[in-house]
Amino acid sequence: MSNEYVNALKFQFSHGLEFEKKYITSTMNKMFKVELDMVRREIRQIESSLAELEKRHNMSSDIFHVKFNAGELGDDREYIKWYAYKDTHNKLMERVKEIEKIIHA
Repeated sequence: MSNEYVNALKFQFSHGLEFEKKYITSTMNKMFKVELDMVRREIRQIESSLAELEKRHNMSSDIFHVKFNAGELGDDREYIKWYAYKDTHNKLMERVKEIEKIIHA
């Protein structure tokens, strides 16, 4: 979101009428809920890929992540892909927490 939008929202919240504030809040909550659904859908897809890799290598993604970061597994192409999935999963889980805090504030 650009600074212009943020500044406009700040102004509206500090100077707007009560019904405008409620409308903006309601609209923003709906937008964040849509984003949350999209992020959760992406997480499910990544978790499916992680589960396949875990099964193939008989190792959890958490253990893999620690071993890979410690340099214990090498740089096989599949390990790099697994690392990318795990890293993306971690970032998306953090985003879920951020969005949930906003929605439930």
